[in-house]
Amino acid sequence: MDIVTSLQWRFFNRRSVLLYTVLSILLIACHSDPANEAQEITLTEVNVDLSDSLARKIINLQDRLQADSLLKYFNHRDPTFRYLAARAFASLKNPVGLDSLIAHLDDPVREVRKMVAYSLGQVGDVRAESALISAFQAEDSIDANNELNATILEAIGKCGTQKNLSLLSQVTTYRDTDHHLLRGQSRAIFRFMQRGIVNESGTQRMVNLLSNPEIPDDIRTVACHYLARADVDLQDHSDLITLTFSNLDSSDLKNTMPLVLAKCHTREANLQLQDCIARNKDFRLNCNALRAMGRTNFRAFRTTIQQGLYDRRIAVASTAAEVILQYGDANYWRTYMNLSLSNFPWQVKITLLHAVSKHIPAGNAMFSNMNFDFLRQRINNTTNLYEKAAGIQALAEDPGRFGYIISLKKNSTDPVISTACIQALKNIAVSTRFRRLSANSQKEIIDELVMALNSGDVGMVEQASAILDMDLSPYGYEINNLIDRAEENLQIPRDMEALIPLHRKKAELEGKVYDPKDDFRFTHAIDWKTLDAAGDAPRARITTNKGSFTVALFRTETPGTVANFLDLVNLNYYANKPIHRVVPGFVIQGGCNRGDGYGSLDYNIRSELPQLYYDAPGYLGMASAGNNTESAQWFVTQSATPHLDGNYTLFGEVMEGMEVVNNTEVGDTILEITVL
Repeated sequence: MDIVTSLQWRFFNRRSVLLYTVLSILLIACHSDPANEAQEITLTEVNVDLSDSLARKIINLQDRLQADSLLKYFNHRDPTFRYLAARAFASLKNPVGLDSLIAHLDDPVREVRKMVAYSLGQVGDVRAESALISAFQAEDSIDANNELNATILEAIGKCGTQKNLSLLSQVTTYRDTDHHLLRGQSRAIFRFMQRGIVNESGTQRMVNLLSNPEIPDDIRTVACHYLARADVDLQDHSDLITLTFSNLDSSDLKNTMPLVLAKCHTREANLQLQDCIARNKDFRLNCNALRAMGRTNFRAFRTTIQQGLYDRRIAVASTAAEVILQYGDANYWRTYMNLSLSNFPWQVKITLLHAVSKHIPAGNAMFSNMNFDFLRQRINNTTNLYEKAAGIQALAEDPGRFGYIISLKKNSTDPVISTACIQALKNIAVSTRFRRLSANSQKEIIDELVMALNSGDVGMVEQASAILDMDLSPYGYEINNLIDRAEENLQIPRDMEALIPLHRKKAELEGKVYDPKDDFRFTHAIDWKTLDAAGDAPRARITTNKGSFTVALFRTETPGTVANFLDLVNLNYYANKPIHRVVPGFVIQGGCNRGDGYGSLDYNIRSELPQLYYDAPGYLGMASAGNNTESAQWFVTQSATPHLDGNYTLFGEVMEGMEVVNNTEVGDTILEITVL
């Protein structure tokens, strides 16, 4: 600055200085970068808006399995996009995101931290365990009893070690009102159990949670399912368990309890099981009681189980027949034969004939032939494909019937029958009775199964792949050659369900561990236009020959799955597709374009596994042969199914018509699905 300028500046009056300052500020404001201004605003809310282009980009990256490309969004200033990046890894389960996830356990936004913790559990890498423990907020400024801590506990159950199961199980200081903490603790112990990690302290804690009427049923339900599924003996806990059962009102929780009572092995527990069979009670309670009777002491409950055959509800009657088939006693094969002569529905009658085939001792050729004649008559005369398929499975109990099974396969072009025939031949080949056949008969069966392997038919290939675990050299076959030829004839990704066992066996022969992720390919983009057209809260009405039920679709949480479902609905794909699978009290399943459960389209969609739970009846999920193999088949749950959490896409919920779901039978038909 020269001397003149210096003097001029020195003699500016105050008004001039003020004016200069204001003008300078305005000038700077006019030339400032709006992006820099925006960065000064701290965003604290997660708001998933599927119309946002960046939200769609992140979801599309997830859909394309591009895990590496998602990492940069963990550093986005908007917590919504950090949340979506974290959520993506819950579905991808890819450890490439481990470091980024761990780094954001201290994200300033709680909802992001919660999703990060959930996704770390989904990835299931033990390296996350210590970071999750450190992130647990024992003294939170709001309350330690929060959803974040609950999610952290569950995540530890998915990736933690036996040591931390012991420590976690021994925490008994949570109050009855600490619902989030109790929920997290129960889920953690359950997740440990799913990984085969169980100890007595965990079992004791679950017994205590189940027996506490002051805590919510959803927590008690997790405890109940743990006790029903874990490989534990509950005799030492029988007094508390039977008391708990006697105090329960009708509920989904009570319906599962018989499977827990079965492990008590006491007179009181057995009496309670007996009482569950009253016909005016929930069919799910009846079905689980029958299963429990079979597991705990079939002989003691034999008469009660047989009485269940006469229940007018097909779910109960067919379950009674299945229990006889699974747990029946060879001493009572004549009883089963006599029962099979009664005028039962086909689901019961065929299963009883199957039980005779299974349990009849050697040396009863006349009665064995008589039973075979009954089965053959049913198979030849029925127009019901599922009755015919069930009869074919019954034939496999007698390896000598293989010739008739082969003839049935050759005379049918329906996938339901061809798959059933190959399944029956497979069951013969892998049974201990196979070696009783002559060498020529063995060769004939193996040749038929090898033909199935080379058929390019997904159902037959998947079933026949079981013989790859046998020594086939005596029959003139080499395993690697069989695998290569079978793979050549498959159409991928449509036939992924058959490819997976082939690649698993190939990896085993090469001394490797098969990773299904190696076979995943992106094949079908999310149709955002379809999703937009359905609105923010799409619903659909599923109409069957038994009636209709309405489902709400979880658009925000599972956009790819919902878009695919809506696309298929708009194409009228589901019209006249069968309900091909029903497990009473568990699920109904439909949408298969073959009818045998192996049907798929010429593309797969990816699994979407956000933090949603199958914690009640009536959830709509995608059937799959493993993550990222979904296509068109879906199921509806009839009870809580926590073992499905985090592995099967949950994309909707029944809002009306649950009684239709509960009355559905195998072979019922989906007439149409309409978007509301």
